[in-house]
Amino acid sequence: MVFDKCYKILIVDDAKDSQLLLSFDLQQAGCEAISADSGEMALSILTSSAVDLIILDMHMPGMSGLSTLKQLKSNTNLQDISVIMLSSSDGEDGVVSALELGADDYVVKPYIRKVLFARMRTALRLKEKTKALEDLAKTDFLTGIKNRACFYELANAAISQSQRYDSSIVVAMFDIDHFKLVNDNYGHDVGDKVLINFAKSLTECFRDYDIVARIGGEEFAVCLPSTPIDDAMHACERLRVYVEHMKFLLDDDSNDEINITVSVGVSSSQNTPLDIDSLLKQADVGLYHAKSHGRNQVVNSDRLLDSNIILNDISDEATTGFTVDGIDVCIGMGNVLGDEKLFKDILIMFYQDHQNDAEKLTLAIKNNDIKGLKYLVHTLKGVACSVGAMPLFEATESLDAAMNKQQENTYDKLLTDTITQLTIVMNNIDKKLICSIE
Repeated sequence: MVFDKCYKILIVDDAKDSQLLLSFDLQQAGCEAISADSGEMALSILTSSAVDLIILDMHMPGMSGLSTLKQLKSNTNLQDISVIMLSSSDGEDGVVSALELGADDYVVKPYIRKVLFARMRTALRLKEKTKALEDLAKTDFLTGIKNRACFYELANAAISQSQRYDSSIVVAMFDIDHFKLVNDNYGHDVGDKVLINFAKSLTECFRDYDIVARIGGEEFAVCLPSTPIDDAMHACERLRVYVEHMKFLLDDDSNDEINITVSVGVSSSQNTPLDIDSLLKQADVGLYHAKSHGRNQVVNSDRLLDSNIILNDISDEATTGFTVDGIDVCIGMGNVLGDEKLFKDILIMFYQDHQNDAEKLTLAIKNNDIKGLKYLVHTLKGVACSVGAMPLFEATESLDAAMNKQQENTYDKLLTDTITQLTIVMNNIDKKLICSIE
């Protein structure tokens, strides 16, 4: 019987002849064998050498096999190693004690080679299947990188370590820009291809010990242990540029390509309480700011922190003398950190870019141009939210949801609601800002 790969086996037995015989049989079966004369020696070897399975003699002078097994199973670094006990008798008490302590199986001396190898094979296969299931539970099914639950577990461990060594830790959040349009316009197969390749770009651009995960939809996160915020910003910018130049073939039969961009928010432990939820929340502030200010950029959330505090103090004063019907000015101003002049400029650009959208939407419905309609609605919805035009945002969101469910009988009513809200916003921007310019 030969094993399907070279496993590293630790033999723990005080009898030299048993060690030699086991070592010879294991090597003949394709395994690598190392030996220890005692439980103490075995534990010492395991501090510097990883093994796949331990064959442990039950009765040894000094530290017995059961005592050695107990030490193994109480050590978090060693407790998952498969252990097969060797005993000169099959007395029930000793066997039961070994199995209760965590031994995978036992074999009676003198062992029968085929029986020992069969039990070893069973123990190793069980360990590999258990490891595969554990990995599966921690892995995002599509991209193959870590999932949200695993990210939280590893990031919390990294945070605990940073607290012990008083080192900085950074969390970055990534959101693929206009990803829903990719799915809507090109199909979910192309969308999945984009997600898979974006995840691959993250693993290529960041270090092996950085924690890279998909935390939901088109959102990804990276935790960078022992990293100053400036170094993290450089790494994220390098990723952003890399993604900006990526090309995706729509299918194997054509040369049609699409490209994507990504918005990034970065937060460090310097200004944020040391827990993963706080770091993610602060990174999300930067991410929202990036998406509200043109997308395809990396924003340092730490630099926004003081500005956000100032904004809370001045928001009421800043919006007292300026209102636009159909727009929540407080929300719109919040997206530009209270800069009234910038907000007015954005409203003017919104008017210039979308003043003819009512006619475009009507024409798209008339021509049954669903692809064009989706693009218009998605774009309008995103901009409406950014400028604080919440009734318009809600109307476009309802129309968007109806199109996703193909509820064609509701299109006309929802389009009317959207055009009504769009007209209100456009007329009032015209009255408040455009006419004053002219």
